[in-house]
Amino acid sequence: LGLEAVTVSGCKAGNSGGGLFAELSQSLVIRGSIFERNEAGKGAAIEYASQDTNSEIALIVGTAFEGNVGETTVSSNAPVMWVCQRGQYMPPTSGDGEDAFSGDFTGCLKECAAGFFGNETDLSSPTCSGQCPQGRYCVEGTADPTPCPRGTMMPARGAASEDACLPCAPGQYQPLTGQADCLACPPGSYSAAVGQSSCEPCPKGGSCNEVGAATSMVWEPCPAGSFNPNNGSNSSAACELCPAGTASATRGAESGDACAPCEPGHFAATPGLSKCERCSAGFYQKASGAAECLRCKPGSLCPLGASLELPAACEL
Repeated sequence: LGLEAVTVSGCKAGNSGGGLFAELSQSLVIRGSIFERNEAGKGAAIEYASQDTNSEIALIVGTAFEGNVGETTVSSNAPVMWVCQRGQYMPPTSGDGEDAFSGDFTGCLKECAAGFFGNETDLSSPTCSGQCPQGRYCVEGTADPTPCPRGTMMPARGAASEDACLPCAPGQYQPLTGQADCLACPPGSYSAAVGQSSCEPCPKGGSCNEVGAATSMVWEPCPAGSFNPNNGSNSSAACELCPAGTASATRGAESGDACAPCEPGHFAATPGLSKCERCSAGFYQKASGAAECLRCKPGSLCPLGASLELPAACEL
């Protein structure tokens, strides 16, 4: 007996086989059909009274059972093989005695256990196709494992819910879904919170040299006489020196604006100075931002830090 793409609805029987009673058939194959609102004492939808109780030629494929009323939904004196929807399983069952079942379902009655997945249609145990792989989780009835979200990891197999996905620890991040581990923040960045999908760049004015930094406290400011206008620097080499003729006493300066030109009477001969030096006696500098001082002409007086040549007083 074979049925395909039929709907059996609203049928009643006193004892068994409300929707279908197959008594003399040597085989039973039902595909893509619907049994709904049928009634009977047992086998409210189907009663298969096979002549051969050892027959394995009883197959139900992609069939829906809805609103059938009786002690059992399907009853058979021979095992019934089921082709399930993905994420389901069904052991060979007669539907009688300890195998009895009732209720509404499509495909198969049972769903793959949480922590497992079923990507095939002929599964017969709750472990289905196997344990959920690393980086993913499988709720009950999963066909395709779900990736853990960004900022999390799952290093073990068999995760049963999204709650099992572990958030990345401070100092770590994970920008992708479905990963087995988290990544350490590279130098020049840090991550202070758990569950981050990216690391924060270290601030301007300095650098962060450590791998896996969990706080911005690892930030090292540029020394006086230098500055760094960029975020995310991973080395003190990123600090730029104030040019000759300027100086800065500020640590952690973020721009070259911190490098102030030397005042008249002062100079900065080399880059990267924290302060300007006064012109030595016998030298002067009337301009600002100078890298050197000028020698006084004969007959002039230039005291320490002179910004002008002064006329020398002659002794009588």
